Amino acid sequence: MAWISWIEIEPDDTANEVVEQLYNRTRDRATGRPPDTVRLTSLTPRVAGLLYDLQQAIYHEAKGLTLREKEIAALLVSTYNGCVH
Repeated sequence: MAWISWIEIEPDDTANEVVEQLYNRTRDRATGRPPDTVRLTSLTPRVAGLLYDLQQAIYHEAKGLTLREKEIAALLVSTYNGCVH
């Protein structure tokens, strides 16, 4: 059964130039897609960009945990929340 989103988002091939720039700036190198958090907030691209920047700052600049520990914590939280990631 295919997963169907019930939250309206801008499509990956959007005609909205602001969203297109946001998607291009935030695209994951491995998948070629913008993160789900960006896509979910894409109807408010300014907010989406700020949330992405905050997420990146926390992830890359937070002290105290190694990258591996951060990945493990993210996996555990996602699993606990029932997230498919």
